[in-house]
Amino acid sequence: MNNQIGVIGSGNFGTAISVLLAHNTGVLLYARNKQVSETINRTHSHMGWTLPTRIKAISDLEEICQRCSVLFIAIPSFEFPNLARAMSPFLTPQHIVIHGVKGFALRDEQNRNYQITPHEGFPVRTMSEVLKSETNVIRIGCLSGPNLSKELLKRLPAASVIASAYDEVIVTAQNLLNQNKFKLYRSQHLKGTEIAGALKNIVAIASGMINGQNLGKNLESIVITKGLREMLIIGQSLDIAPDAFLGLAGIGDLIATSTAKSSRNYSFGYTIGQSDNIARALDETRDLVEGIGTTEIIFNYIRKANLTCPVIHMVYDVIFNKMEVQTAVDHIYAHNTTFDVDFL
Repeated sequence: MNNQIGVIGSGNFGTAISVLLAHNTGVLLYARNKQVSETINRTHSHMGWTLPTRIKAISDLEEICQRCSVLFIAIPSFEFPNLARAMSPFLTPQHIVIHGVKGFALRDEQNRNYQITPHEGFPVRTMSEVLKSETNVIRIGCLSGPNLSKELLKRLPAASVIASAYDEVIVTAQNLLNQNKFKLYRSQHLKGTEIAGALKNIVAIASGMINGQNLGKNLESIVITKGLREMLIIGQSLDIAPDAFLGLAGIGDLIATSTAKSSRNYSFGYTIGQSDNIARALDETRDLVEGIGTTEIIFNYIRKANLTCPVIHMVYDVIFNKMEVQTAVDHIYAHNTTFDVDFL
């Protein structure tokens, strides 16, 4: 293996990570489409962005695994289990694999209706759990935080979290990515970081809906604050320490994703808030918006676990029961809590 770092996924976030890495090292960027990789190598550009010459594209999965001992993965969560299985023959315990995927994979991939049986626990796997079950990789990490791709590609100041049970993974990621305008902070809350990154997408959809309906900043702030509460109580039900939700990978990512029009989840919610055709909006964006599937999974989980989560309930009713946003907002006020903070 050489000193190049591999990035699997040539979408917005994979491209942004490649640009950040190229500040410190050579990068092999995997694009599944060979024509895309050839165009990147010929033009040194991708999706309208000029790329550093240190980035070389490749479309051979086996080759990138053989040439790179450190791999970053940035693809949609629904593609992740198949990718892990495809990479498995080429991965060894010597690899370090870090993902930046903010979603879940179903434990039972045939159960596409997301229903939870009475005796089932959490019905999904995090991406680190997928890697552990599908590959021989041991040293696994998660890159999370306020990572809006367009801002990273514009080289605006940012920071993120690298979470792993292994110090070597954390130090490696920091050495590769730390630079003047981008810093990585460490965390050993791997599962908590992954869960926070997935749950905040539901809150971002809710915030987008509120703003699409022009219901005001007061309600937006209520939704974001109550959304954080729901993230914490879901984490508590899964024995996740609350501090996993209170740093950059929790509150930080929640604020960025729930207020920025460049956030896919916020933008989807905004479109829903403005639209009278929810079905069409769903058809156009379902595979691109992680929060849609996460909402369906988590709604069924909180119902089974008897957790009170009005923001999640609101988003579920709008998307899946086709309820009007202003009607669904009533869920926010139906909760009988009288204290401001009742969950710590």
